[in-house]
Amino acid sequence: MISARRIVAALTAAALALSTATVSSTVAQAQDLGGLVAPSGIDVSGHQHTTLAGIDWNAVKSDGQSFAFVKATEGEGWVNSHYVGDANAAKMAGLKVGAYHYARPAADPARQAAEFAAQLALVPGQTLPPVLDLEVSEGKSPAELVAWTRTFTSELQRLTGRTPMIYTYKYFWLHEMGNTTEFSEFPLWLAAYQDQAPEPVGGWDRIAFWQRSDSGRVGGITGPVDMNIFNGTQMQLETFSAGNYIDFGGILENLVIPGVDLSGDARAVIAAILALSVGAAVAPALTEAAGGDQFTDMAKALIANDALPKEKLEEMLKNGATLSDLALLLDNAAHLSNTEVDAVEVDHAQKAAREAGVQLPQLDSGAVAAAVNRMLAGA
Repeated sequence: MISARRIVAALTAAALALSTATVSSTVAQAQDLGGLVAPSGIDVSGHQHTTLAGIDWNAVKSDGQSFAFVKATEGEGWVNSHYVGDANAAKMAGLKVGAYHYARPAADPARQAAEFAAQLALVPGQTLPPVLDLEVSEGKSPAELVAWTRTFTSELQRLTGRTPMIYTYKYFWLHEMGNTTEFSEFPLWLAAYQDQAPEPVGGWDRIAFWQRSDSGRVGGITGPVDMNIFNGTQMQLETFSAGNYIDFGGILENLVIPGVDLSGDARAVIAAILALSVGAAVAPALTEAAGGDQFTDMAKALIANDALPKEKLEEMLKNGATLSDLALLLDNAAHLSNTEVDAVEVDHAQKAAREAGVQLPQLDSGAVAAAVNRMLAGA
């Protein structure tokens, strides 16, 4: 997935990959709630292949992960070259496996569904639902996006005989999809970088998966990785994987996980970003709010590339949004525009990593920036 604060996370991952440092990291494992265990899992793409080592899926399994989603396709004509290898290796290691397609609504939905279905056929035996990743509108209205999604999901079902799952985030569904209830028969996977699971949207009464962090540490993977929790027990994950999308839930509603919490109000940071977009000076109090300096660094890169989604930011300012929503919006804008990072951002990332306790040698910021840009181009 395009995960929140991807540029900063990618910089840190590249810095670690290019250094000889060792990092003591916290493994994100299944979460215990009064004896009921909510299975933990990851989602991966080309970002996890920044070194020749790639992913050690046996180590991922040994570190307590129960499932994995692997990016297969994006838009029309783009295929993750690591998809088949990762999906097969994850299955062999004993994880439940699924695949996802990153939607590009500006292009034909039926063709995208067909290309996704063709990749799914290359890895038979996947037990988790095929996922439609909806994070960008590309200029379409809510009604147009609903029609696009209807065509994609119907075509995918026709070609594969399988029920898809929707991945999105709360703000996007409420405002870009008009909070439609049309797709509530499909399982729902919501992204929210906070310490409690988000409430469902669009007619769903519960979520199936919660993407809770983009900065997890898991054995077998160099650098950060997106972390997810299934809304059920291990036994319910087994039945869910067998196609029972009814008998699960009741776990996430009472779960609180300490860690990064981006559930706060984003309006102050959005105001700072909009001020930057017109060349105004920004008060330190705004950029420092809730780590806002990292958001404004990303915004400056988007402004320099003429890719800042100003209209969307203005809508967020009016409608209200969380910092998690803002981070997802900016990261998707960066992905769509191929916004590159520079040596200054690498320096910021090195400083943040050291402040977090990572022992890094002094790195060539230009070389790291070049490596990150290559990685982002292959997301």
